[in-house]
Amino acid sequence: MNTVDLQDMDGVAVVRLNRGKKNPINPEFVDDLSGVVEQVKEDEQITSAVLTSSNDRFFSIGLDVPELIDYDKAEFREFIMDFNLLCLDIYTLPKPTAAAINGHAIAGGCILALCCDFRYIGEGKKLFGLNEVRLGVPVPYLPQRILQQIAGDRVATEMVYGGDFYPPEKVLEMGVVDGVFAPEELLQKSVESVKRIGELPGRAFAAVKANRTERIKEDILKRLEKDVDVFVELWFSDDAQQRLKEAAKNF
Repeated sequence: MNTVDLQDMDGVAVVRLNRGKKNPINPEFVDDLSGVVEQVKEDEQITSAVLTSSNDRFFSIGLDVPELIDYDKAEFREFIMDFNLLCLDIYTLPKPTAAAINGHAIAGGCILALCCDFRYIGEGKKLFGLNEVRLGVPVPYLPQRILQQIAGDRVATEMVYGGDFYPPEKVLEMGVVDGVFAPEELLQKSVESVKRIGELPGRAFAAVKANRTERIKEDILKRLEKDVDVFVELWFSDDAQQRLKEAAKNF
């Protein structure tokens, strides 16, 4: 069974995360989503994309801690590198993208949403945040850098330092998401937003988007090896391992 589903809605690729109720991120998920992102990029009939979940409980809970905690360092490092490169591919996709956040977007799930051009979230109890520091690991450089671009350094500092979760109205106020909609309207509004932009001349849009993303892409790639090394080192620290084992019980 694919962990990611793709539906073409009149030129808009609706990409649904479909790995159980919480969409935990593991190597299979990264491979599947990477393949879909490449398909969206190469298909000339697809003008834009919306990333969402196949269920309304979780957009994604983030990394699959119960599975990943048993990996050795080499396996885990390869996975974290692949996840970073997937996020970079989403961020630099030369077509307009939106995240339709119809459930909790936690840690790695939050990162996937940040990599889209626009973020729309459903009303109600949908939490959004980067809680990595509470688990003894750092928020990677990639989402920190993108979050600074989206909402400014003060908001980025608050989110990555404290590791808190925020409700829809708060992340809208912070400038992290672009709209809050009733759950039944969320996907439609998200599709409409990117479809309108996707109907503009594609090569011109791609050049405009590259102007916005290329410098940040260069910064991320320059630091990527070191950033992954630090993340892996702290993941395997005694403190983080204890915290991660406790977190795994909640999956």
